[in-house]
Parts: sequence; structure tokens; C-alpha cells
Amino acid sequence: MSKAARGGATGLAGPVAPPRPQAGRLTVLLLAAACGLCVANLYYLQPILPELAASLHRAPGSLTSCVSATQAGYALGLFALVPLGDAVDRRRLLTFLVTTAATVLAVIPWADDALLGWLFFLLGLVSVAAMVIVPQAAGMAPPERRGQVVGTVMTGVILGALLCRTFAGVVADLVDWRAVFWGAAVMMLAVCALLRRILPAQPARAPLTARTYARLIGSLFALVRAQPVIVERCLYGALGFAAFTVLWTAVPLRLIQAPYDYGSAAIGATGLLGAGGALGANLAGRFADRGRQRAVSAAAFALIAVSFAVVAALSSSLLVLGTAIVLIDFAVQASHISNQTAVFGQVGDEMRSRVTTVYMTCYFLGGAAGSALTGPLWAHGGWPATSLLGCLAGGCALLLLLGYAAVRRTVTSRKAAAATDA
Repeated sequence: MSKAARGGATGLAGPVAPPRPQAGRLTVLLLAAACGLCVANLYYLQPILPELAASLHRAPGSLTSCVSATQAGYALGLFALVPLGDAVDRRRLLTFLVTTAATVLAVIPWADDALLGWLFFLLGLVSVAAMVIVPQAAGMAPPERRGQVVGTVMTGVILGALLCRTFAGVVADLVDWRAVFWGAAVMMLAVCALLRRILPAQPARAPLTARTYARLIGSLFALVRAQPVIVERCLYGALGFAAFTVLWTAVPLRLIQAPYDYGSAAIGATGLLGAGGALGANLAGRFADRGRQRAVSAAAFALIAVSFAVVAALSSSLLVLGTAIVLIDFAVQASHISNQTAVFGQVGDEMRSRVTTVYMTCYFLGGAAGSALTGPLWAHGGWPATSLLGCLAGGCALLLLLGYAAVRRTVTSRKAAAATDA
């Protein structure tokens, strides 16, 4: 393993850490719940946007910038904050992130119009706590169970992103939109107490300075150069999440058309079909622990391409459309877990936060590209054009995987021939 892969390139390793306590099943489930609640902060606003806009006497469309601000903050947090998990005590870092999120959530209902966008940006920034928890859980898992543990924790992320919309809608309808954020603030304080109790403290490290932080961020590029597998898996992740965002950007647009003519409540309910992705995460984690990451990825990308191709022509059938949603979400989550298991296996625990930063930043950029391309394609070609875009994303990922496999076989055979000649 290279110096960068061992963490020596940054000079931030500090004292050698004692062996981490292994995570039992209850600990893993609690970490999954904590991840889900942290990720939920990104999505509470979406279903209650009309109520919030009405209270501010504004049109709902004028507040979509708050949604964008949340996502922009999250993107910055992935790059700037998640790597800190390799330089400081993760438990202390998580305490800071989660308590800050609780404070912001509590303040949002009192904020005036001018401050609201900045508060949502800050909320997105500190909600990357979930991406600090994931490498922590991977480090606490024995190698033979790492895929299963990562899959379970990511199931919490998926369910948190799905169920938070239902929670927000119900609470806003029964009480008030402000109660959504106050309730979320209380849950963040509970998450903080939970993490303080179940996560191990890390040994003292050298103080973080501007110079060591710059070296930490610079080491991201050294990590990419040292580990080609990480680059490969980042490309798979970007293409997979692009397919996912194409699907969920286009589906609401399709459902307001004939023969469906659905309202917002019915469209929102279709999001629960994404629960199939939770099953994909768990199954992929189990197969990944058996060394079958590439087989899982190949099957997932083929399933994405075929599902989009079929539903491009048969979207007027609710059964076909619903089945395609389940299968595509299942496949995207399966490939995502296989990717994470593969990249976490390339480095030690002292580098996993930075691996998460590299992978999730690429993953996020792929999703942003997918949603950005969906709008123009929908305007010019409707559902068939956007479905073919999703099919192209899955097909390109599959061809890329097969190309990498062919290159590896060629290199291996040449090395074997050279060894025989020697």
C-alpha cells in the first residue's frame, strides 16, 4: 500500500490508535438511525414549502432558492468538513456538527426573509454529519462484515430521506410548519447524546492548524492518484446517481400528465416506492462481503439500463412505471453500497473520511448533472427522451465496468507472461 493510502502523505496520523471496538448489531442500527435523522435535515423543507411561503406572504416558487442553498451547503460540507474526520476526534466533530444543526433548526422558524437562505445553507453544511458517521461505522466493523455494516447504515440514510417528507407533511398539517423544525431540533439533540454514548473516544492528536488543514485537503488529490480503484468507483457512483436523479426529476412530471393526472399528495406517495432501495443496500452489502462487488455492480447497471429502456415505451402503465421505479432505485442503491465497500477496503481507518469526501463529491456531482440535463430533455422530448438519458447512464456505467475488467485481464496476462519468460 502506498504512502498516501496509508495516510502518511498528510502527516496527520498522530499517535497510533488502539484497536477500535467492533460494532454490535444494536450499535449499527443506532448509527443507521442517526444517519437517517441527519440526512433528513436536507429534505424537511420540500413538502412544506407552500406553508412556509404563505407565512412569509411569498409565492412558493420564490423560496426554491432555499432548497438550492441547502444542497449547496451540503456540497461544500462534503469537501471542506468531512475530511476533518481523519484529522480530529470524530466524536467531537460529530458533536459540533449535530449541535449546530439543532441550533439552526430551532432558529429557522424565527428567521426573517433575508436570513432564511443563509440558515438553510448552514443547515446543509452541517448535515454532512451522516457522511462522518458512515466511515466511522466502517472502521468499527470487522473486514468480513464491512459491506453488511455499511449497507445497514446506508439503509438508514435511504429511509431517513424518504420518511422525513412524510413526517414533515403530517406535522405541518396537524400542527404548524414551525413544529417540523422544532421537532427536528429535538431529534438532533437526541442524536448528539446517542453518538456521545456509543462512539469511542480517539486518542489526542496534534492541534489542527491552517497548514495541516491545507495538507489534509491536498491529500485528497494524492489519494486519487494513489488508488485507481477509487477513481473507477467514483465514475460508477456518478453515473448511478445521475440515473437516480433523472428518474426522480422526471417521474413527477410524468405523473401530472394523462393518463395519471395525479395531485401532489399522490405524487409524494410514490416516493415510498424508493423503499426498495433499502433492500438493495442490505443485499449488496452481503454480496460485497463475499468479494462480489463487481458482479453486483454489473447486474445493477444492466438493470438500470433495461428498466429505463422498457419504461420509455410503456410509461402509461402504472404497473410498469411502478416496477421500474422500484428496480432502478434498488439497482442504484446496490451499486452505491458496492462502490463504498470497495473504496473503504482500499485504505485504513485513518483515511476513510477523505475517501468518503472524494467518492460522495463525485456522486453528488453526477446527480446534479443528471437533474440538470433532465429539464432541457423533458422540454424537447418529454418522458421518452429523459428515460433514454437514464438508460444511457446505466449503459455507460456497464460498458465502463466491462472496459476496466478487460484492461485488468490484459495487464494480468502480460505480467504472467513476463514472469514466465523471466
